[in-house]
Amino acid sequence: MRNEERLMVDGYLYGNEEDVKLAKEEKKTVEYLESRINYDDLQTTLKIYNKAVKDKIFKTPAGLEFLKKMRNEMIKRGMPEENISGIPLYKVFAKEEENKPVRIFQIKQNNDGTKEMLRFSLWANLALIIIVIGMFIITIVGENVNVINYRYKIENEYSIWQQELEEREAVIKEKEAELQLR
Repeated sequence: MRNEERLMVDGYLYGNEEDVKLAKEEKKTVEYLESRINYDDLQTTLKIYNKAVKDKIFKTPAGLEFLKKMRNEMIKRGMPEENISGIPLYKVFAKEEENKPVRIFQIKQNNDGTKEMLRFSLWANLALIIIVIGMFIITIVGENVNVINYRYKIENEYSIWQQELEEREAVIKEKEAELQLR
């Protein structure tokens, strides 16, 4: 019984301390908004309502009851019901595996988008693998000096220089020999 009292806020019995804390924070937010909202200004009230729904400010029954009250007040004061969005529930009630809230967009993504995401991921990975293989081929075959072929390129360059120097030296020695014979 004592544990139940700790987990209760406004007559709702929550499953853990975090939910109780969230409910108490939402209750303070509701009290603050209640003191500031002028329900006669329907456009401002609708903006506040839409912002609260869009930003998912309220998730507990305390907050959802406040959204319901705002909705009913706007309808009562003449706002057409089709102009007011519905109050989103972030919990699935029919098939509850664990006592965790399940967001609607996650359910849709898992049912509809999984195959497309997997297919896209496979194609993207295949493209990246081909690009990496191409980069290795360019690195190995290319004529620019790089980490893989620097030793061979430098050795070849020095051997070419050495060969050119030896040829020049031979030409110079021939010229010197001709000059000495004269």
